[in-house]
Formats: sequence, C-alpha cells, structure tokens
Amino acid sequence: MVSVLRQLVSLCGAKCANAYSVNHLKGFLQPHQLKVGTPGGGEATIHSARNCLEALPADHVMVKLDFTNAFNSLHRHDMLMSVLSRVPELYAYCYSAYSHPSTLFYGSYIIASKEGPQQGDPLGPLLFCNTSQPLLSSVNSELNLGYLDDVPLGPADTVAFDVADIIQVGGAMGLVLNTGKCHISYFRFLTPS
Repeated sequence: MVSVLRQLVSLCGAKCANAYSVNHLKGFLQPHQLKVGTPGGGEATIHSARNCLEALPADHVMVKLDFTNAFNSLHRHDMLMSVLSRVPELYAYCYSAYSHPSTLFYGSYIIASKEGPQQGDPLGPLLFCNTSQPLLSSVNSELNLGYLDDVPLGPADTVAFDVADIIQVGGAMGLVLNTGKCHISYFRFLTPS
C-alpha cells in the first residue's frame, strides 16, 4: 500500500513539474524539437520532411537520423546539468530521482539503471528534449527538426558536416547513431547525352 501511494505522489509531482517545465521551455525547444510543447508536433515533423523531400533540388540530400536506445543511453549527469541550467526550479526534484541508479526488477533479476530517463516518467520526453536541444540547435541544415530521438536533416550541402557533428556531440552525451535505422534520400537528375 505504501508503495502504491508513493508512486501516485511521484506521478502527480512529475505531471505538475512537466506542466510547468513545458511552458517554461517551449521557446527554447521550438522550432527545432517538436515533441515537447508543440501540439501535433509529430504531424508537423512528418509534413515538413515530406515537403522538403518533394522540393529537393538536384544533387541535394535529406537524411533521417535515429539514435540507438536513446532514452536508456543519455547520460543522467548531462540531463541534470541541462535542468539546472534551464529550469533550476526543477533541479532538486530531478536530482532526487536521477542522481543515483534506479533499481529495476525483472523476475529474479535486479538491474541498476544508470542512464537516461526512467521508463514511464512523465518528465522523460522533456528531460530528453531539454538535454539534446543544443545538439539540434548547432545543426546548419535548412530542415532541422527533432521528434525525440528522430532527426531529419536537409536539404543542404552541409548535411555531411551536420551528421559528423551529431555523431561527435551526441556521442559525448551517450547518444550513438543507429545506422540500421538512418536513411538518406536524394535525387539526381541526369541530363541526356
């Protein structure tokens, strides 16, 4: 019974913290990160990428990037520092939840969760987006959107440099590109000989 009450209090606290933080961070996250604070952000991301792809000039590319197990790989220290720098009012709450490994139980197995937001945490998407936003802001591509860990880039001559930066900066945060889920689209118009 105590565990159930504790979870209810934690869930309500996280939802209140999330509501405050979304309003506080909306201007910081937009226009690049469309998951948090943007109603219909998924649809907006899809339509923007589709429009960009349909208007892709010759010899331009568009890439869709995805990170491997992003939520469970993001360094918690980076998450906490991002909260401290942009939503300091929320830091003590997040510190109490993420400063030490969480204990996960799976049958007879006990696993120490040391990275990323906890599964089911209402603050999880906000924590991920707040931490990864500087990565998106540093990209120079014309199409530069993120929906959690899915990032379309393009069309621009700078896509290769942007991907290299994302690999480097993301890697420092614990984010590694899942090359099996990344896609590149391009059109090359051939002139008749």
